[in-house]
Amino acid sequence: MSTPIYLSAREAAAELGVQPATLYAYVSRGLIASVAGPGKKRRYDAADVRRLKGRKASEDQTGSRPLTGDPVLETELTLIAENGPVYRGRLATDLAATSTLETVATLLWDSGDDPFAKNVPEGPPELPAGLAPLDRLMMALAAWPLQDRAAYTLAPRLLQLKGAALLRYSIAALLDQEPVATPIHTQIANAYGVSASAKNLIRAALVLCADHELNTSAFAARCAASTRAPLHAALISGLGAFTGPRHGAASDRATAWLAEITPDSDIEMVLADRLGRGESLPGFGHLIYQERDPRADCLLDILLRTEAGHPFVERLPVLIKAADNLFGLPPNVDFALAAIQKTYGLPKDSGKTIFCAGRMTGWIAHALEQYAAHEKIRPRAAYVGERPE
Repeated sequence: MSTPIYLSAREAAAELGVQPATLYAYVSRGLIASVAGPGKKRRYDAADVRRLKGRKASEDQTGSRPLTGDPVLETELTLIAENGPVYRGRLATDLAATSTLETVATLLWDSGDDPFAKNVPEGPPELPAGLAPLDRLMMALAAWPLQDRAAYTLAPRLLQLKGAALLRYSIAALLDQEPVATPIHTQIANAYGVSASAKNLIRAALVLCADHELNTSAFAARCAASTRAPLHAALISGLGAFTGPRHGAASDRATAWLAEITPDSDIEMVLADRLGRGESLPGFGHLIYQERDPRADCLLDILLRTEAGHPFVERLPVLIKAADNLFGLPPNVDFALAAIQKTYGLPKDSGKTIFCAGRMTGWIAHALEQYAAHEKIRPRAAYVGERPE
């Protein structure tokens, strides 16, 4: 067994690139072991220091901390398994074969009766022209109390009905249309004027995007619900987190570089140029799925089967193989949404609009589950700043 190596405080802090106060905070959090040294000075385990340094480097590359530590709350909604999300015991990729978003909503919300039956609200008020879909939705949700005098209710008997009404109202805001009882995937397909095969892919995408356990937007919605904020406010919280380029808008980043791919493009060269410039490949790799994102595989499989003769779709296997050879990463759901948008020539923002329409179902489910809990979500921070003498 090798003898442990210990560093002085100055050496450990220098290796980590932090101030001594931060080093002491790491020790108090149990990230670095320390032992008594000469005099009154402490010595710090070099293996722990280098392990933490490696983790910090990984965080700098990915922009996220790895998902480690104890779960922060309990849920009966979604389990993330190797073969994808599982909604209350039902594999999402199985549901994507035939289910609608409304069916999945009823499952996630644990509804006894159909909350969508005859539940069509009035449309949003007139909003400023020129708003992007997510901005239009944000304003529409803020205006929800204008049409619903019970907007602030937390009565369990009413919340699922409010959820169904808010979902239809939100789809209308995203599409800049009036709410209707038509299935949501049909509404989106009609608004985009696409084929039956595209409509089927939109339906499957909505189902696969409905929930993904405690992602950032779902956690934001739960935090709001834990304070007993009304349902429309919890949705605004979720939407605010969703709009960021590291979450819901990630498909936009994939769409941007996919625009470079034409029928004549040397795909490997396009990707090699990105690699040579030190650029990432949006839409590939996932923080949770260490191997493949089953949601992406499901959608891309449908796309390859139904649009085999499409010029872009014909080259998808080449693109995916080149990404694996050059970046060592498989496609994720953001790439699948961008590929659907490119294949069918869908409008700008349609990938994240479809993602948002599906994910709102999950936000409502998380809010409903949180309303049934007694505690308020109030995590503690690990202070790493200066301390008084």
